[in-house]
Amino acid sequence: MQAQADLTKANAIEFNVRDEPWIKYKLEDGTQLYGRLVIPKIFKADEYDPSGQPIYAWSSQNLFTTICPRPLRGIPTNPPPTNIDPSTANTTSVDFERIGPERWNVYELSDGTVLRAKLEVTSILRTDNYGPDGDPLYIVNNQPITRLKVPENLIRKQKIVSRDSRPKGLYG
Repeated sequence: MQAQADLTKANAIEFNVRDEPWIKYKLEDGTQLYGRLVIPKIFKADEYDPSGQPIYAWSSQNLFTTICPRPLRGIPTNPPPTNIDPSTANTTSVDFERIGPERWNVYELSDGTVLRAKLEVTSILRTDNYGPDGDPLYIVNNQPITRLKVPENLIRKQKIVSRDSRPKGLYG
């Protein structure tokens, strides 16, 4: 569990993107789905978690695009939906598998910390709505998985409080 930080008190930190790959999925209906996790901003708080590591936070966005077989294509929904609620749209659950190796996004922060993140797709629903290109619109349930590698020099050493181990009387 990642410690939470108050972003209004945290500082944005510069970083370089080492890798931000597209991940490809093959859907059971023949569609190819491409997904990408993008982290546009990373924050570093002045606080530390219980293990002494600085607390980081970030904002992220997911991008998805498809290549669909011609028989699945339809007339574009007009007006194009900006948000699709699965409780009000006709949906069909679609099984899927990732194609290719597991790849992580890699971000190198200016303080030497490395943030790794990947998109984990948990379920996919095909809707009865169509995009401007005629491809069906999908609802992709997902969550980001992240890992931080913080340099030793940034970790605050915890003060060890010595406890009195002498025997105590009846009332302590």
